[in-house]
Amino acid sequence: MTTDTLAAAHEALRTGAWDEARVRFQAAVEAAPSGEAYEGLGWAGYWLADEELTLDARERAFRAYRAEGDRAGAGRVAAWLASDHLEFRGDDAVARGWLERAHRLLDDVVPEREDHGWLALHEGSYAMNVSGDLDRAAALAQRGAAIGRALGPPDLEAVGLALEGFTYVRRGRVEAGMRLLDEASAIARGEDLRMPIAEGWALCYLISACEGVGDFPRAAQWCQAVRSVAEDWGGRHLVGICRSAYGNVLATNGDWEAAELELTGAVGDLQRSRPGMAAGGLARLGELRVRQGRVDEARVLFTQAGAHLRAIVGLGLLALEAGDPAGAADGAERALRRAPAASLLDRLPALDLLVRARAALGELDAAADAYAELERAAAELATPYVEGRARLAAGRLAAARGDHESARRAFEDAVDLLVEAAAAYEAALARLELSGALAALGRDQPAAAEEEAGRAALAALGAREPARVASAERRALNELTPRELEILQLVAQGLNDAEIAERLVLSQHTVHRHVANVRTKLRLPSRTAAVAYAARAGLL
Repeated sequence: MTTDTLAAAHEALRTGAWDEARVRFQAAVEAAPSGEAYEGLGWAGYWLADEELTLDARERAFRAYRAEGDRAGAGRVAAWLASDHLEFRGDDAVARGWLERAHRLLDDVVPEREDHGWLALHEGSYAMNVSGDLDRAAALAQRGAAIGRALGPPDLEAVGLALEGFTYVRRGRVEAGMRLLDEASAIARGEDLRMPIAEGWALCYLISACEGVGDFPRAAQWCQAVRSVAEDWGGRHLVGICRSAYGNVLATNGDWEAAELELTGAVGDLQRSRPGMAAGGLARLGELRVRQGRVDEARVLFTQAGAHLRAIVGLGLLALEAGDPAGAADGAERALRRAPAASLLDRLPALDLLVRARAALGELDAAADAYAELERAAAELATPYVEGRARLAAGRLAAARGDHESARRAFEDAVDLLVEAAAAYEAALARLELSGALAALGRDQPAAAEEEAGRAALAALGAREPARVASAERRALNELTPRELEILQLVAQGLNDAEIAERLVLSQHTVHRHVANVRTKLRLPSRTAAVAYAARAGLL
């Protein structure tokens, strides 16, 4: 009877009938408790997103296998328990303990078997996502894939290739990494995998890589494949991870209505099924709220995301927008301390923020140092989206130095690259920055055209127009005397020197001297540029 019950329970697992599998494995446990029965019950709980059932059943399976003298079975379950504690609770120390226990049990098991491959992949995921050791993650991914090729199941090879490819992309080896990721995804979709978790696992690595480097068309194609996995197997946590990455892709492309649906759905999926994995989705939704101008909501989301790198950078960006560049610099440096030195993708947003924050503080040498690292990372990654963001940072730094000609060229490059990458929001920001550089050079007509184009693009997105003047320029305003600031405001209103002299009861010579001082302090080439500057600074 127990043998028949277990066979029926395994068949329910194989076909994705999770509720039926839970009932049948529970019956098997009640009839004759065993490691096999408890392990199957744990898998049913896993797919039903039942945290308590998953952890309880797998811990019982571990103890049962130990009592049965099955070291391989106990080691296998220990490796999955490590993953469970990360997914459900975010407990990295507990996960590390279960990985060590799995090693203790499996290292003496010969010959090598699939369980060794899964342990390698779990350790590789831990090395990449928790320890930040991309070299170790890649080596473990290669081991897992090699075991899969040697023993036959394509699941191990698919996940191993995907994990290895993702580590390559994060280190800047984009072309090599994408080849591995595409191969892994083809295996996941085209071959007969034994475990549905493997398919979603491999595809999610690909989509996350595409999000980071701005390969948006590839991300869109494979996200549909993940939806198919979710529909076939009901893995809401898998689709939640991928939906959050894809939602950010949509937000960057400018489809904010679709991004809203994806990101809110992803956060809901993860908070219900895998709370330990929800931080990335919360941070991405916070980024969308910043773009929408819903700052208070963004702050709450970033806070809920805790120590996630995107959330730390997001809070730093809010500080910068609120006129606290020192707080923004602190946030950027905190993120850089936490980001793996080898992971270019993780460091890019923090470096971008640090360039802006240091420039806003007037610390231009420190801003240049941050930009130098940003530029090297962008050159390694070498995709239009990443290079476009780097050129945008270069333009902002040049503008802070008062080198408006260099800023113009950098902003033009940024517009071209970001349009090529279909990054609608960043391209609109680059147009507004370009407008400022052109105005500072006295080129009023093209400045007005770029400003109109940028504002129209933001309006079409439903975006809040960000602060138009870099914090460094706002800082420069503080160098003006109260009289000079007053005169700049009157110049911006269209008054000539004689009219200003009459209003302020000054001589025209004195007014002319004040206007010259304003242009010198703000590094403006003409009176027209001073008018544009005042408008961008919100002095009107």
